Amino acid sequence: MSSLRLNTTQLPNKHLRNMKSDFLFHLEIPLNDPEILAKFQNVKFVCVGGTANRMQKLALHLAQEIKFETTGDVSFEYSFENERYSGFKVGPIFCVSHGIGTSSLSVMLHEVFKLLEQAKACDVTLIRIGTCGGIGITPGTVVISTGSVTVGFEEFYNTSCLGKLLRLPTTADPELVNDIYSCRSESDNFQVITGKTYCSEDFYQGQGRMDGSFCDYEKADKDDFLKQLYDIGVRNMEMESAGVLAMALRVGIKGKSARVGSCG
Repeated sequence: MSSLRLNTTQLPNKHLRNMKSDFLFHLEIPLNDPEILAKFQNVKFVCVGGTANRMQKLALHLAQEIKFETTGDVSFEYSFENERYSGFKVGPIFCVSHGIGTSSLSVMLHEVFKLLEQAKACDVTLIRIGTCGGIGITPGTVVISTGSVTVGFEEFYNTSCLGKLLRLPTTADPELVNDIYSCRSESDNFQVITGKTYCSEDFYQGQGRMDGSFCDYEKADKDDFLKQLYDIGVRNMEMESAGVLAMALRVGIKGKSARVGSCG
């Protein structure tokens, strides 16, 4: 699980102040519609995950948990679905799909952050929820990420700006980590742990898998890679945590990533 809290609604982009109108192209949401913006002013939690179906089910589940009252046949206060992303809002919770990897994730987050700013939302917590590959843990364990490790075993998200390398820190908010960890219950039929997350740029070679279309290493190399990760406190791997934490920190949101380990 990756998450962050947004304490200010002003994004660090001075050029946005001079734009007369804006349209969130990939989310297909116009920012000049006061009625739509009013619906998002009360957002306190943004939950993101890979697929539209998963986010829709999560929104429906959370609606029941917070006793969100629907109107007629409408299940959500606001929703959108297109070829790229889907979003579902219930009360103060906005669930959005992001696809696979940090590239797809970053596009969605840029536009969600702009939406929250225009809607004047504040004190927002960002949480990514999804599956992962576990490292030395029991299958089904929920891992609450304390930070994201990338290539070179460093806690930085490597991206670019105008053709130059941009390295952004990927540390999770410790208070939020503790808040989420404290929600565990003795009656849960699964384990909940904290640990670092390895964020790869690829599903196959990037994660040490040996069933891709090509593989340049042996099983012993893979095992050594996983041991190195375990020894520095990594307990799971996936493809989005670094982007979630880095972008949330960049705009002043407390962020966290929580995932269910799919293998030991």
